[in-house]
Amino acid sequence: MKNVVSIDCGGTNLRVAILDENLNIHAVKRVPTVHGDGKKLFDTIVELIDECQKECSLSFDAIGMSICGIVYHNKVGRCGNLELENGYDFYSLFKEKYPGKAIRIANDGNCSAYVEYRFGANKGNKDSAFITISSGIGLGIVTNGEMLDLPMEGGRLALYYKGERYETEYLCSGNGIKRLCHLEGLEVENAAAFFDLCRKKDKDAMRIYDIWIHLLATFFSNLQLLFNLESYAISGGAWKSKDVFKNDLERLANEQISYWHLNPIILNDAAYKQDVGLAGAASLALYELEK
Repeated sequence: MKNVVSIDCGGTNLRVAILDENLNIHAVKRVPTVHGDGKKLFDTIVELIDECQKECSLSFDAIGMSICGIVYHNKVGRCGNLELENGYDFYSLFKEKYPGKAIRIANDGNCSAYVEYRFGANKGNKDSAFITISSGIGLGIVTNGEMLDLPMEGGRLALYYKGERYETEYLCSGNGIKRLCHLEGLEVENAAAFFDLCRKKDKDAMRIYDIWIHLLATFFSNLQLLFNLESYAISGGAWKSKDVFKNDLERLANEQISYWHLNPIILNDAAYKQDVGLAGAASLALYELEK
């Protein structure tokens, strides 16, 4: 049985665990994430790895790291939520500290896409995506069974609203819905409050809903035009209100691609929610072992 170290480095919490090849967690440690100091963050990760090994008495064969920032070919670039404006070379430190171990680092959305393909909602579909619609919009894509090493969040893709250019997540994410409402003259506390108004068929909310759902459908249809995916695993705070918009989103996005006779856009619940970071990083490590 192969065991791997999984590192889930989010903007709030840092979790380190040892998992086996079936994603069973044998030991896990969590602390607040270190901000603004890459070396201190690395040293904290090493301490947590040691604590996990002491707890479960298991060795490991590889390390996978899921991190909330720009990553390309194991190179960690700007991580705004970690206050690492110029990135940090975690990869070289891992190789030095753990010689002979396979190492892989990726953006958290990419890790989530791979674990959903290998173990979760997209299992069996070689061309698939993971999308989270939360405070922002995260994206990971698997094509022909291989994780695309996307460097940034999918929510950074551009859209145009009333002639102005915006990032997609600025208007279409959970936080984006609140901004869109403000721009349209409706004040809401959050996305959940907006969807409650939609359930009540509030006139102003439904007018804004029509704008929002068409913008989001275009985001999905553009992805489908590029990758012709077989399925999407969706999560995030806004997705908790899928009863309001899932059917409309699928219908509108599929209408936009109907001319090309591609795979239909199919939206499913992501299988991994609370532990998606750990599971994603572990699946990344397992992938490195199998290369």
